[in-house]
Formats: sequence, C-alpha cells, structure tokens
Amino acid sequence: MPEEEVVPGSRESVHQFYRSVLEPGRGRVVDAREHRCSPEGARAVVTAGVGQGLDGRPQQRVYLLDLSSGELSPLAPDLPGVQRLGCWSRDGARVAFLADGGSGLFSVQVVAADGSEGPRQLPLTGHSAESVEWLPDGRGVLVVAAEEGASAGVLSGSGRVQPKDQRREPWEPSVHRSDVGLVGWRRAFILDASGAGPVRQASPDGINVWEVCRAGEELAAVVSAKPFEGDWVGSWVGRGGPDREAWRALYRPQNQLGCLVASADGSRLAVIEGIASDRGLVAGEVVLLEEGSEPRRLDTSGVDATWIEFRGRDRLAVAGLRGSRTVILELDLAGGALVSRFELPGTTSDHFNPRAAVHPGGGLLLTAAAWRTPPAICLLEGGRLREIRSLADPGGDWLRQRLGEIREVSWVAPDGNEISGLFAVPAAGEAPYPTVLNVHGGPAACWRPVWPVPEELSAALLVACGMALFLPNPRGSSGRGQEFLALELGDYGGGETEDLLSGLDHLVAAGLADPERLAVYGVSHGGYMSCWITTRTDRFRAAVAGSPVTDWYSQHFGSNIPDFDVMFLRADPLRAGGAHYERSPVFFAHRSKTPTLLSAGLQDRCTPPGQAEEFHQALAAAGVETELVIYPEEGHGIRQIPAMIDFGTRMSGLFGRELLGQRPSER
Repeated sequence: MPEEEVVPGSRESVHQFYRSVLEPGRGRVVDAREHRCSPEGARAVVTAGVGQGLDGRPQQRVYLLDLSSGELSPLAPDLPGVQRLGCWSRDGARVAFLADGGSGLFSVQVVAADGSEGPRQLPLTGHSAESVEWLPDGRGVLVVAAEEGASAGVLSGSGRVQPKDQRREPWEPSVHRSDVGLVGWRRAFILDASGAGPVRQASPDGINVWEVCRAGEELAAVVSAKPFEGDWVGSWVGRGGPDREAWRALYRPQNQLGCLVASADGSRLAVIEGIASDRGLVAGEVVLLEEGSEPRRLDTSGVDATWIEFRGRDRLAVAGLRGSRTVILELDLAGGALVSRFELPGTTSDHFNPRAAVHPGGGLLLTAAAWRTPPAICLLEGGRLREIRSLADPGGDWLRQRLGEIREVSWVAPDGNEISGLFAVPAAGEAPYPTVLNVHGGPAACWRPVWPVPEELSAALLVACGMALFLPNPRGSSGRGQEFLALELGDYGGGETEDLLSGLDHLVAAGLADPERLAVYGVSHGGYMSCWITTRTDRFRAAVAGSPVTDWYSQHFGSNIPDFDVMFLRADPLRAGGAHYERSPVFFAHRSKTPTLLSAGLQDRCTPPGQAEEFHQALAAAGVETELVIYPEEGHGIRQIPAMIDFGTRMSGLFGRELLGQRPSER
C-alpha cells in the first residue's frame, strides 16, 4: 500500500501527485513515437517525449536510436522548440524532420545523421509543415504545409495554425470571412534539400491536401475541395503528377480516410477507411488501390486497422484494434493470405491509436506499454518482443504503486449487443468500489490499457485517490468493425446511453461497483455524454464534463467541424426539432439533479467554450449545483501542466466529496 495518501480536492496534495509523477522524468526520454528505421536497419529516429517536470508536458524532440545498444541521442540538441517526424534519406546519410524553433510554425530541417552537418532549415514562408518525406533521388523532400490561419486539427488542440508570439493591437478584431481562399489551405510542396532551390508547389490550386505520399513518378493524396476542418469528412484519394495540373480522383470512399501509403514503386496504394470522428484518428478497413483495378478491401481478421506500411510491394504491415486489444498483422497482398499475427500483452504508447514502423530486417519497431507497465522501445521479430530501451523512470515507479490491476469486462446491452470495456481498481481498498464511469472521446475511439500519459493523468489521479475507473467501449467505438461503429449514426447518445448504464448494472451485480457511489466523467464526446446521461438518470452522485457539446444547434453554427453533427445525428440543423433538439443536453437540463463541473478551453474551435457555458447556465437556472471553469490558454482538452493541476484539484474535490465523503479544508 502506498505510504503517501493523495487527498482529493487538496491543491497541495494534487500538486504533489503531479510533482511525484513528473519531476523524476525531467530531462529524460519518457516516451517515444513516430518511429522510422534507417535503410540499413541499425538505427532509427523517434519523436521522443523529454520530461519537463511541472514546467510543461514532455517536450517533443527527434532522437537517434542505436538498435544494438539502445542508446538514445538528440539529433539536433541546439535547435529550440518542438521537433517531430524524423525520416531518413534513401542512403541513410541524412534525416529530415519538422521543427518550430519555439515559434509554433513548423519548418523542415535537414541534418547529417552522423552529426557532421548541423540542421539546415528549408525555406517555406507563411506556412507550417505537417509532414515530410524524402524523394528517391535525395535532392528534395515532399511536405504538406498549412497556411497561417488554417484550422488546427482536434488532436492538436483545435484553434488555428499561427505563430505563438503573434500580437494584435488591443482594438484589432479577429476577422472571419466566407471566402474559403482566406481560410488557410493545406498544399503539397517539394523543397530543395540543399535549401538553395525554389519552393515548388506540387498540388493543384483548388484542392486541399490533408495527407500526401510519393507514388512512383506521381503523388497521391487525401484531398478535399475546400480547406475547412470539417471538409476532411468528405475527402477522397487523388493522384497526379507534381506539376499542379488537375489530379484525377482515384478513390471516393463512403466513410473517412487516413494513413495513405504507397509501395516503393508506386504501383500500389493502401489507405484506411472507417467511420471517424476526428482527423488523424481513423480505425477501420484497409483498402488496396491499384490503377486500372477495382479497390480491394483486405481481410484483417476482424481487426480495425489504425496504421499500415508497405514492406516491399507484396507485403503490408498492419497495427490495429480488436476490442481493446492491440494486434499486429502482416498481409500477403499477392496471395491474400495472413502471414503473421501477434497480440501485444498491452498496447503501444501512442496516445490515440496503435502504431509501429517497418524494420528492413523483417520486424517492426514500436513502443510497448500497458496500464501498469511504463513505455519501452521494442523490436517485434519472430513473434516475440525484444526490448531495445526501457523508458521507465522513478516517477513511473511511484505511480505504479498507486495503480491497481486493470481487467477486461463484458456484458449484454438491453438490445442484445455484447459490449466490453476495462475496469481499473485502486491499489488500496476493497470492492465494491466507488466508481467513476469514464466515457472516451470520439465517439470513434477506444479505451486501451495504455500507460497513463500526462494528458491522462487526471484519470490516474482518481485511481490514486481510491476510486475505480470504468472504461467502457460502447457502440460507436473502434475495435469492433464498421457495423458496430455505425450503430451510433442516427442514434447519437441513444443506444450508447443504454450500453453505459447496463455496464454499470453489470459491475454492481458482480460486486465491483458501489451503486450508491457512482460518478461520470469525460472529455469531448465523453464530455457530451457526461452531460447527456445526467438528464436521463439520477443515479450519479457527480459529473465532470470537459470540452462538451451541449447544444447541437449552436455547435453546428459555432464550431469548425459542422459536418460532425450532420454525420452522426443524421439530421438537418435548419429544421426545427429533430435530433438537433432531442439530443441536446441543454434542453433537458431541468431533468438533471447531478452536481456538475464543466471545463472548456478559450481557444477551442471544435467544441467552443460557449457549449459548456450554456449547460452551466441551464443547470443553474434549474437549481442544480454547477461550476464552470474556462482556461484561457487551452484549446480542445487540457494540455498544459498548470491547468491540469487546477482541473485535477477541482475534479477530485467534487468526486472525493460525493463518492468518498471527504471535504478538504483547503483548495
């Protein structure tokens, strides 16, 4: 049993919790993602998370990894700011990567892998680079770059792509116009790797490029006709030469696209298609595209793919989800057979979805982690994981002592659908536990038994305070195929509510959850459900909703993703009544009796702060206890340490009072 008690609602105790977890990792590599193996296979580049203690979440820096010794070394230690997405030239002599120099706008940097040549910035004025890939001849790199003012994606906090130090006069307005040409496009560019040549736009005007890859002598891309963030929902695969002439449409999908990749000779493309709620978070079917042939959906043995990469022309590596479990596959494209299948004991440490990287020697490089297992960079070869470098630190050891076991649970919903999820218990205490229902975002996402990253420490804080976490994957979640995801379309929050409540019934019947001590918490879609479910039942003692939607009318016209509600509600916001009214928590706030804490980020354009404010005022008018906190420097979700500590204090205080009967003397 841990010696130091974490007191819910005590600012001093919560601050000490974050200090104990994060400070020991200061200056150390505590996580690794975006792996790329060198052509000869002896080295790799990774985007490393370097601990900053309480000064901020881990700083992203590109590191070189020696796969024999496990030694990690910074690629460009003197370059300030955020670095990410390193990639190797074909000869292995140079690495290109993205860096913002502390400005918030990313440029492309090129550095010699042996350190003989320092980073050289390639010209790209007025844009922020979002991807980078070497051309085969090593003379140039292919990038996707967003104009200043373009909408930032939900996974990066929403808001806009703009310099951090951008200043306006106190009187100067923020101007929004209907002219799409002024919104901020994303385009493909080819940059001269020497830095001396001109910047060459490689995509036609009039299309927005979300992803791009080289496909032989041509380019292939996920594109849309307009540049608004919501237009990604209706994007397609285009292909053409890097000469800015009109590209031909190669594939128009029914659902959303992500992770477009090409074989080295460009003869084959593959892309993941699925019902998706967020750009960059697609889990679904793998579609193989070959010019002159019909698109072919590959058999992934019931796994929702989240990452793909070619190994030669005839093999495709796949990482994905089956339920909450992470599965790695390799497919033979010529014969259509499954070459190998491996189920990780935990999952990969990537915050949102499982990912890996093809190793030229035949294996896969990834960072493995689990609920009570800190990240370790591993090589998967011959059906076994071989640890290359552990990223554990004393802060993780301290946290692990306060995390009990996590187990899979399953139950049958009222309509007969089998639903599953995870149940995490504290290190101390006995069942039945005070239980917090934690609803994931998306809804097209999935709870996995992942190591708590800084963004998820608020959930680990609740477990350290003595509460259990119920982490369900109801209908609409990834990992169960497209039919299961589609159950949410046109019934948003409907059957899902029954999935969640019947899951709690199952836990209560099993003696795991205390029916008199239940609470609900979620962010984004989870924030919406935390508001919505309290208007359906009074069984929760408290609710916390982060970045919620509460009014689908104002959400549609005030958000940068208006296609979301049309897609998931299957309704027209210009018609009175219907799902935009019937599934808006704000119109039913008078039915709630649940004390509710709401939080929002002032910079959030995905679920603007007015959404939380509307529900707060509606609850207050109904006489329900409510508190609203708006963080001025946050976007979608809470990502900065000072705000995390404040939010953790408020949330644990409410749940501690209602579930544990604790009333701290100070906040």
